[in-house]
Amino acid sequence: MARRVQLISGIKVGRYDYRRAAQLERLVQDRFSRYNTSELCGIGPEDFRARVTERVGTVDPQVEGYRDDELARQRDLSIKFHWGHDHDFGGFRLSGKMGAHHLRLVVDFCSLFPLSPEDFRDREVLDIGCWTGGTSLMLTALGARVTAVEEVKKYADMIAFLSKSFGLEDRLRAVPCSLYACGGEEFFERFDIIYLPGVLYHLSDPVLALRILYNACRIGGRILLQTQCIRHRKPYCRFEGSHIIRNGSRTDLSRGGWNWFLPSASALTRMLVEAGFEQVDACYHGSTLYALATKSARIGICKAGLSVPEIR
Repeated sequence: MARRVQLISGIKVGRYDYRRAAQLERLVQDRFSRYNTSELCGIGPEDFRARVTERVGTVDPQVEGYRDDELARQRDLSIKFHWGHDHDFGGFRLSGKMGAHHLRLVVDFCSLFPLSPEDFRDREVLDIGCWTGGTSLMLTALGARVTAVEEVKKYADMIAFLSKSFGLEDRLRAVPCSLYACGGEEFFERFDIIYLPGVLYHLSDPVLALRILYNACRIGGRILLQTQCIRHRKPYCRFEGSHIIRNGSRTDLSRGGWNWFLPSASALTRMLVEAGFEQVDACYHGSTLYALATKSARIGICKAGLSVPEIR
């Protein structure tokens, strides 16, 4: 059964085909399931399990370089090691904070926009904010070559460990850095796909971030973006800031929140155009906002008031 979804800025109204989505989810799950202990390289199942599980629940702010007087303002997920997404490794299973969200997201992108899982095959993909690597492994399972950027060092280390353990070092590389550090030559116009789900609303400077990602995108490449949002016809954003904390407990260091700007669809469309992207297609689905945009040509950005005016 198909359901209409609202699209913005004059783009054709699309449909979410739930029957096709169910088929896609089975396909993605099947490919992702190959990352289990029977496929390990250079490490035994018991050692692998010990290396993975010993990190979960560890509280180690010093690894991230936080000073004692900064700790009260940092995200729980940065201080304590929380597993990101559900993963059945065969001999053991880990439940993640985001469940199977990494699999549903790619299904949503392929159900909302003219995409298929095959569009990731043999593509250079920049995966931003990838937590413990579930999203990055899913993208490699679809045939992509993935550069995984994660600002929380403990999670980037886990991605590197998983990549080595499954013999993916030539296809999955972990880079422990902030998105804002991705403006160098090693990133410039290198990627076919910029994959940015669940990140934009955590950014204090979203326009600058989108410009950095625009620069990392090849001409003809695309950005796939999903974000928390507000539903409004006008180009509005809601500001929350780091004092808004939800769910979980301080004792368990399991709280969510720490969001910055939540855009409407028209606001997100304008941000992407401001950054240089064209052919922007944005739609609400459920409680979140999805967008697909293309880098059709290399164009400049307005530098008036830009926080990093020397950016190209």
